[in-house]
Amino acid sequence: MIVSDATILITLINIDAFSILKLFVGKIMITQEVYDEVCKEYRAKRFIDKKIECGFITIEKYKNVSLFKEINYLLDVGESASITLAIEKKLPLIIDEKKGRRFAQRQGIEIIGLIGILRFLYVENRLDREEMLRIIEKLNRSDFRISKRLIDMILE
Repeated sequence: MIVSDATILITLINIDAFSILKLFVGKIMITQEVYDEVCKEYRAKRFIDKKIECGFITIEKYKNVSLFKEINYLLDVGESASITLAIEKKLPLIIDEKKGRRFAQRQGIEIIGLIGILRFLYVENRLDREEMLRIIEKLNRSDFRISKRLIDMILE
């Protein structure tokens, strides 16, 4: 089980590569704030609702509202809620935004981003080189950019 912020979910839905998350982890936990952020588009809402129905994604509420508010002075609502939930559940967090990653790390949360997930899947032979290159190409055509250096690191 892992907590996820919205960005990676939105990115993978948009490039039709959400299945890599199932190769990485058995279940994902999100907050209502992340659900709302991901589901702004109807297509993404339908997709996430199906993942909730099949039990791959669960929506959980954090309990420590004062911690959430404290974090929310520094970060956006989805990141703040995800970090609060990860702290409470003592779970790792999928997050890509630099400011949010740094904050979560300072709180002792184990974090991983999309590049780390791709690297893990490649090293563990859960994705072959050809599939990895297809995903990287789709990512580079989206708003997500992967430098040549990071591509080389993933595929080494």
